[in-house]
Amino acid sequence: MSSSKKNLTREELVYLAKLYEKAERYPDMVKTINKFVELDPKLTKKERNILCSGYKNIISGKRASWRLLKSMEKKESKNNKTQLESIHQVKKSIENDITKIIEEIIAIIDKYLEPNAQDTEIKVFYMKLKADYLRYKCEYTSGKEFTEACSKAEKIYKEAYDISNKSIPISSSTRLGLALNYSVFYYEIKGLKEEAMKIAKNAFEESMKILDVLEKSRPKDTILIIQLMKENLILWSNELNEKDEEDF
Repeated sequence: MSSSKKNLTREELVYLAKLYEKAERYPDMVKTINKFVELDPKLTKKERNILCSGYKNIISGKRASWRLLKSMEKKESKNNKTQLESIHQVKKSIENDITKIIEEIIAIIDKYLEPNAQDTEIKVFYMKLKADYLRYKCEYTSGKEFTEACSKAEKIYKEAYDISNKSIPISSSTRLGLALNYSVFYYEIKGLKEEAMKIAKNAFEESMKILDVLEKSRPKDTILIIQLMKENLILWSNELNEKDEEDF
């Protein structure tokens, strides 16, 4: 950012972050988000959404690129060694970029956001966000690095999940989103598929008990999470049934 933008007020920085989002200038968006977080870390719901959007947009493309290169790596593994080495180098560079993004958002959560959470739901929101980014780290790491990221993610997910079940209503998108991502962590990262199904099924069944209320208020984010959870349960059930048939 140029020196002319250094003394913007917090409100002006929030507006600028929104402009960068519309312009799809996500690295600039994230830099601006960090500035207004430092000025006052007590974020409104809209500001939390801006934070999530900024970091999601800069990391999503890199995660997709990494998956593409991982697929290419498998195809080239028995062919051209020079090409394979090039893929390795580019993939490693992307891994370094992802790690920097993860370390940055976790540092912001630890230093500014979680200590200044105004209530339990917001605290759980930040815990979930931190665990999500640690889950992303598990996707491309191995050995000790994977074990540490996986252990930290599981610990945070579990703590947040226990808090949310005791203190946050099932109608909350924070509680439902946490259950969704926690179940994905168990299914995709740890391979604990029955545990993943249990978490997702419990949350889905609980949400069905208040379906009439949800249909009247129609909170878009909550309805979307419930739909995603339902789709995961169907997909996972089919995968487990197919495996059972193969084993038989």
